[in-house]
Amino acid sequence: MSPVLSLERASLRYGDILGLSPTTFELPDGGGITGLLGPNGAGKSTLIQLLSGLLPPSGGEVLVFGQAPFRNPAVLSRIGFVPEGDRFPAGLRADRWLKMMGELSGLSEPALSESIARAIATVGMEAHASKPFARMSKGMRQKIRLAQALLHEPQLLILDEPFNGVDPASRLELMALLRDLAAQGRRILVSSHILGEVAMLTDRILLLFRGRLLAEGSVPEIRELLDRHPVELRVGTEDAQAVASWAVAQEELVGLRMEEGATVLAVRNPRTFLPRLQTAMLSGRLPLRSLEPLDLNLDAVFRFLTKDNA
Repeated sequence: MSPVLSLERASLRYGDILGLSPTTFELPDGGGITGLLGPNGAGKSTLIQLLSGLLPPSGGEVLVFGQAPFRNPAVLSRIGFVPEGDRFPAGLRADRWLKMMGELSGLSEPALSESIARAIATVGMEAHASKPFARMSKGMRQKIRLAQALLHEPQLLILDEPFNGVDPASRLELMALLRDLAAQGRRILVSSHILGEVAMLTDRILLLFRGRLLAEGSVPEIRELLDRHPVELRVGTEDAQAVASWAVAQEELVGLRMEEGATVLAVRNPRTFLPRLQTAMLSGRLPLRSLEPLDLNLDAVFRFLTKDNA
């Protein structure tokens, strides 16, 4: 079975700037969700522009459904794309915008009206489709953007940071909707800079940093990789020596320093370390006042992985 998309040492330059280093990976045929994870500026949008046919590669090869997507209607007609950003004519009604976008996609009546009704029902916006965009929440607008991407019933969906600015309830609704679409047989690629979002949603993750693909794998595989990153924890305490004495006996500890009123611990595998720290605190063995992670963020994780893979 041929892959939905594949890259073979594909790269992209903006003049003298290398936006994407030579990158090789593929996504299999069939339904499923793949997360493209990386901090802002990692090259996620650059990669998406290659996959969605907006730009040709500077080197290497990009294939979607076995063909180069750039300026290729046969490929683009099978892709649904939700770009980053939220720009709508404020006074325009959502259903009229969908009609205009459907016509631009080559749909005509009566198939156009049927497609609009189906897409609106799929995203659960039947009660709000006649509203102008100015009266919609960010979550509603994101659902309408997804409906537009679904009008022509694409086999591949590409979404660039679809959860930015969306409230938690709408985020969960969008995630459930994407899972349903994947279960129906669609291949979905979702980019995000937030690890928690990707881990909740996807079955496979691509890690991108500074234009380089650092790793790819299942969620458990990536979590194991990220757990190798030492996390610094500042433990506020009235007895820093007691905390230090307890911590040096823990196998996850890789570093320790004392500060006024606190002990700073560098630990690997925080998911196994933190429950024991909590148990020690609740039992009264450790007089803790506060616990603050100092570098539990994607930039720190990716700096560690970059150094590790140098």
